[in-house]
Parts: sequence; C-alpha cells; structure tokens
Amino acid sequence: MMNRPWRTAFEFTLGAVWAVLLCSCAESESRGPLHEMKDLPAGTSLPGLALSPDGPALLFAEERGDTVAIRWSQWVDTGWSTPVTIVEDTGLLVNWADRPSMAFGPQGDAHAHWLRMDPRGDFCYGIETAHSVDGGLTWSEADRPHRDTAVAEHGFAQWMPTRDGAMLAWLDGRQFDGHPNPAKAPMEVRAARWTPALGWSDEVVLDSSACTCCPMASAALSGGGYLLTYRDRTADEMRDFSAVEIASTDAHSVQLIQGAVPVGADGWRIAGCPVNGSALASGADRTLAIWFTNAEDQPRIRMAWRSKEGVWSEVENLQRAEAVGRVAAAVDGQGRFHAIWMERENDAPRLMGQCWMPSGTPLLTEAIALTSVDDARAGGFPSLVGLERGGVMLAWTTTGKEAHVRTATWTPSP
Repeated sequence: MMNRPWRTAFEFTLGAVWAVLLCSCAESESRGPLHEMKDLPAGTSLPGLALSPDGPALLFAEERGDTVAIRWSQWVDTGWSTPVTIVEDTGLLVNWADRPSMAFGPQGDAHAHWLRMDPRGDFCYGIETAHSVDGGLTWSEADRPHRDTAVAEHGFAQWMPTRDGAMLAWLDGRQFDGHPNPAKAPMEVRAARWTPALGWSDEVVLDSSACTCCPMASAALSGGGYLLTYRDRTADEMRDFSAVEIASTDAHSVQLIQGAVPVGADGWRIAGCPVNGSALASGADRTLAIWFTNAEDQPRIRMAWRSKEGVWSEVENLQRAEAVGRVAAAVDGQGRFHAIWMERENDAPRLMGQCWMPSGTPLLTEAIALTSVDDARAGGFPSLVGLERGGVMLAWTTTGKEAHVRTATWTPSP
C-alpha cells in the first residue's frame, strides 16, 4: 500500500492502537470464518468502512448523552488507532439507515458527511460535509452541498472522489415542502461537485422521482466516471433499482453521462419505501450489483454483473433462507468480489457472505453464514471494504445492553 507523508505524524498524534478501550471488549480474535475480531466501546454505531491510502478506515457515530460525535479510526497493524473527531454536537442526527460516510481522494484528501436535524419540522434534516487535506488528521468547517431552504429531508449521501475533489449524490426531499399531497411528492436524486478552490457547484437533478429512503450505492468505473444505483419510483409505484453514470467536468459541475437504466426487472410494486438499498463493487472488467427485493412476496437477495461496455447480465438469486437484505459489496486487492447480506433461518438472523473470482466465477459453491446479527433497526446496516492482501474487513453494530460497533476480517477459501 502507498504511504503518505502525513502518516508518521498521524500515527504519532493518534497513538499506535486504541488498545485501552478495545481490549476490555474483545474476548476473541477469531469466531468461525471471521478473524481479527475487534469491538469498539459501548455507544458506538453506524459503522462505515472506507479505503484510505494506508488501508481500512472506519467512520462511526458515538453517543454520550445528548451529544453525538462523528469519529474515524485507521487500521494500524492489528487494531484501530485512537479516533479522530470530525464533528461533535447536540444537533446531529443518528438514523439507523441514513448513515454518515467518508471517502479518501488520490491526493491525500478526505471527505466526510453527516446529518444535522432541522428544528423547523418533524423528520427534517440536512447534509453537512467537511474536508481534509492531510488524510483526515484535521478537518475544515462544515458546509452544505444543497442550497435550498426547504423544510425537508436531505440524506443517504454517496461520496465519489475525483482527482481534484469529490462529487456527492443524495436523496433530496425539497419537493415535499408545501406539497398538497406529501404521499405523492417526488424525492429527487441530486448531485454536486466540490473542489478546494470553488467549494460546492450548482446541483444537478439525476432523477426527478426516486424511492424516499433506500440507501444508494456508487462505484468507480474503469473507464472513468462513476456508476450510481438507487431504488427508483414510477407513477404506478414500481420500486425497482436503476443506475445512472456520472462524471465530473472541468466546468465545475456534475455531468450525467447515461440516464436511468434498470438494473433488474424485479417488478416490486409497493406503496412505501422498504428502506433497503443496493451495493456495488467494481473491478477491472466488470461491476457487481447486489440488492434486496420482495416482489411477489418472495424476499430475495439478487445480483447482476455490468460489463465495462455497460451491459447488464441476467439476474441471479443468492439467498439460502428468508432474505432480510441490508447488503454490502467490495473488491479486494486480488480482484475478487465479495458480498454480504442479512437473512433469517429458523427465526435466527445471520450475516451471509459470498465471493467471486475476478472473472465472475463463484469462489464458494454457496453462500456461507459469517456471524449472527440483529436484524432490528438497532442492528443497522453492515459495511464492507476490500483488503490489499486479499479478503475483506466487515463492520456492523451489535445490540443488547451495551450496543457497539464490531469489526472483523474474512478471507474466503473454496
């Protein structure tokens, strides 16, 4: 992995490992197919893994009374570094599905987002972002990618780093503000571009009507630009997934390269949002998409491949038992694709995993159970990132008397 000039100072400032807090929680380094098991302190939640120039990075929320902090840690040797606080306040929103996130750019830059409650109305909040030029050691003052003043929801954001900054896509509910029939108001997919010199660009509407609260997914394409997937919404309430291709331009804007294309024809008609998004992982020759559907009252985990020419394959089913969803996907340093999701067997929720070779051939004959999980809202969504040496790192929220974030690694073998 490539080292950055700031790494030595970064590690000196943070300390080598967050050992004092972690060792009291982690009783076992391995559990079944998972290894290097680590538990964060009680009160942590909403884990989001990202790949930094020096390996896995973990963003999470930490609640102490009425105060919420958004922090991140770097994986150092065999543990998590002492966390850096990006923002800490009493006005931040902790939502089980609409999670904060961070991403690292190619120039040692980093970007983070979180949600701030809007006191003007119920279920209203906005997106705030911050940026770092030293790999996440220090952060800028907060800004906002959306410029409207609507009393509405703005969330489910997705970072897409570029060579000179980043793009951000989000679900935007400004059309709900003042709408005579909110159930019919459209939720838009919007995007904007940020650069250090110019800040946020004007917003671009990528889709004028999408599902209201399903997480989106993005993946960099080998030919340049990004693929963005989201649960769409038609006038007759069909809520299958669509994909758009976008890129940043020298004119300080986001360009829509290809409009909405169906990812899979599930045919799920539902007059409400299932709060269950998609996941993407891109390799050299193909992109993996994985998602949940309950079309025809059959809960399924589905997958499809997108070629680098932009053609989608036939859809396949992955689940072994009753699918719950909450999917994640990643590519490791060996080019192998990994996907995880939740399903229930005999009323016991568990996290499942599958792996494919770079060619798309399954490495495992069938998906395997990785660990037991809580599929209530408190269990949140799992996160996944590829490891340079092969395999992936997972993060999820355990529940109970002292809920907290747990991480582990998984290296599949046939």
